Amino acid sequence: MHWTRKTLILLLIIITGSLLFLQYKFKSEIINTIENKLPPNIQLNYDKIDVNVFSGVVKMDSLTIKLFSTNDTIITTLNANNFKITGFSLWQLLMKNTIYIEDVIFENPDLEYYQYQQAKELNSNKEFDKIININKISFLNGSLKIKNETKDRLLLRMDSIYFTMNDLNTDSDKIKGKIPFDYHGFQLKSQQLFLNLSTYEELKISSLSVKNDKFELKDVHLKTKFTKEKLSAKISLERDHIQLHIPELTLNGLDYGFNNNKFYLTIDRSLMVKPSLKLYRDKTIADDLNIKSMYSKKLRELPFDLSLHHLKITEGYISYAENVDTIDEAGELFFNDVNADLTNLTNRSNKGGNTAISTTSNFMGKAPMDLSIRFDVGNKNDVFLTSGQFKNFNAEIANTFFESNLNAKAEGIIEEVYFTFNGNNLKSKGDLKMKYKEFKFEILDKKNRVNKLLSAIGNLFVNDGSKTDQDGYRYGEIDVERDKTKSFFNYLWINVQDGLVSTLTGKGEKNKK
Repeated sequence: MHWTRKTLILLLIIITGSLLFLQYKFKSEIINTIENKLPPNIQLNYDKIDVNVFSGVVKMDSLTIKLFSTNDTIITTLNANNFKITGFSLWQLLMKNTIYIEDVIFENPDLEYYQYQQAKELNSNKEFDKIININKISFLNGSLKIKNETKDRLLLRMDSIYFTMNDLNTDSDKIKGKIPFDYHGFQLKSQQLFLNLSTYEELKISSLSVKNDKFELKDVHLKTKFTKEKLSAKISLERDHIQLHIPELTLNGLDYGFNNNKFYLTIDRSLMVKPSLKLYRDKTIADDLNIKSMYSKKLRELPFDLSLHHLKITEGYISYAENVDTIDEAGELFFNDVNADLTNLTNRSNKGGNTAISTTSNFMGKAPMDLSIRFDVGNKNDVFLTSGQFKNFNAEIANTFFESNLNAKAEGIIEEVYFTFNGNNLKSKGDLKMKYKEFKFEILDKKNRVNKLLSAIGNLFVNDGSKTDQDGYRYGEIDVERDKTKSFFNYLWINVQDGLVSTLTGKGEKNKK
């Protein structure tokens, strides 16, 4: 009995000592790995570390991780108040060569990244030979900043980031891919996102939420950084002053990844609620004579594959103002109650048919207007078909714009206009029919007074709407050559303009084909 008790005590001492040694060895190995076995371009520091081999917990306080570039300057810094690993399985590591972790948690992480630098290449030729499985990884109340190479310009900022990713796993094959791991679901929430788009424009988002394949944005603002006057003082070629506000934008059925090393983005459905777009152009600035691509070409030349099946826009607002004389107030055109559907917006193989855009709106708040555009992204001649109509257009409602930009005033009522034209990146043809009455122009002098002589001469060439067919319509033809230095919307406008002029000044008879 005496020897049995001694044996049990001795066995207990051996077991306890072994466990204490295992705890010491485990902690020492982690510290040794941090201090001596990390790649030479990674530096990891902490104030305190706690390790428990039995519960599989590793804790670090005031964690700092730095990634260095080839010239030993910092390209990435991660600071976290607390870092915690739970559920680490020593058994899985020893028996199955698998690093298994239940949870990885970063508390208050702040990540800074400096763009355009290259991380130092590792000299080790040792292959990654382990399997990594992490049940859940979390970033709690973090922030992200991306700066340019010289660290003097902020490119992106995200605050109040809460991010979780589930079932992350990788191995020797997956780690070589464009996305070096697999996962099954993630969630992201953030406040106050800022993106520096260019020297002149910036993007701000009040709230961002992503859950698996659903993406929600609140209060999106894309705007010019400067006032209209300051922008004009900074540019040598004309550039739009932009104010875009989208109170709510949702993307559903989001899928992305790499296919044959090319990034792809697929969106099933998207909804844009009450967007407001205000554009202003100072026409006293020199024209930008660079060639403007058609939208179909811009889609074709995207550096990634895009497929948006359906985008719906509700209750939108669009305005456009031009200043053609620094002493005059800019004339403005606007469309309210803009509703639109865009389908099959893609640069992939067009199996779903042509890209189609259909819109309804009220021109100047009064004249109902419909517009439809269809094009085939794959057609390198940029062939398109456009049709539309507007009704109850009182010419006087647009006189604010006409007076500032055309030095003219209009009188009369256009009851109905219908137009259809098709074209490519060089020219277009079509027809227009219009029902109107008592329509005439008044030409203004420099003091905005009516020039009666010029007005009388101009109206000699304008039919007042009295000579029509039995249904009250006059007809015109559209035949336009595109100015490649102008936008696609300018192309649309000069087609309608050509048809209006043909209807007002021509014979007004329907073309018999």
